[in-house]
Amino acid sequence: MWTRRALLQFAAASSVRASPDPGIDFARTIHGRINEIRALNGAGELAWSERVAECAREQSVRKVELRFPGHTDPERGGVDERLTSAGIGWSRCGENLFMERGWDDPVNYALVCWWYSAGHKANLLNPDYTETGVGLSQGPDGAWFVTQIFVTPHILKYSGKRIR
Repeated sequence: MWTRRALLQFAAASSVRASPDPGIDFARTIHGRINEIRALNGAGELAWSERVAECAREQSVRKVELRFPGHTDPERGGVDERLTSAGIGWSRCGENLFMERGWDDPVNYALVCWWYSAGHKANLLNPDYTETGVGLSQGPDGAWFVTQIFVTPHILKYSGKRIR
């Protein structure tokens, strides 16, 4: 069982920014930490999907611009509709959102808040999800919006071969 202190220490262990866009580094850091947490809890590793990450980045940008509550974009709908509109096939999908203001690094706080929320934690540890993408955007007021999308890809059978 993780305590909040242990999870924050774990998450802070390797906070490093190297690129000019800290949102990209933060996204990859979240992805890596989530995979570490999944491994410690017996869930399989999530593959990074750049297409899913782009969908997540777009949602975080829209959260900065429109500041709407919850998971349903007033113009683009829920995560299922957004993935479908982006041409991303899926059989199961989920989404974790986080917003914070006042800290330079939103990674640790997103992880801790998601871990202590039953629904978010269920997404983090769901073994059915095999791919993920994370996107961040920072508003002019310093607020970070973090979107992580989880996907079980839709796999079609065609001529006895599996095609994605």
